[in-house]
Amino acid sequence: MSGDFNLDPRKIQELRCRPYADVIYRKVFGDAISIIRDGDLVLDKEFAIDVRIILKNGMNLLGQEKFLSKKYAGFGSVTVEYYQNQWTKERGDWFRMGVQLYFVGYEADEGFRPFVLLDWARVTIDSCRDVIHWIHNTNNDGRARASFAYTPIRDLPSDCIIITNYEFPEAAE
Repeated sequence: MSGDFNLDPRKIQELRCRPYADVIYRKVFGDAISIIRDGDLVLDKEFAIDVRIILKNGMNLLGQEKFLSKKYAGFGSVTVEYYQNQWTKERGDWFRMGVQLYFVGYEADEGFRPFVLLDWARVTIDSCRDVIHWIHNTNNDGRARASFAYTPIRDLPSDCIIITNYEFPEAAE
């Protein structure tokens, strides 16, 4: 792939969505946090870390962010790259995410609708215990080579969710 990565539509979307995610982080962790996205290639490549949140007491939280297009919002699911290359079976983020937080948001006019911020350690443990069921799918989006795993937000255990604006269906009486 050639050209300037900063002109890639996905990168442009990411940059546009960052301030919306920052509002959510400040709502959860307070205004006195620092949010760092320094593009450390080692952390990203080895552990899929996109963002570092430094809390007011100096402790760190590491996270991955997934800003998805509005046209997919109806799926209301959490997606994780499974294979970086579905044809060569090169392992993706599923196998290397060393994060504590995972943010998934579908871009809306002024923010995300829906979004969810997850406690990734709980998600990982519940996935291993088969409490969370993932569906695997190939990516048919043009030049994309990755495959992904997804699960509906509505099916996530509540103790995995830090905050969401997803509207859960009413339970049948």
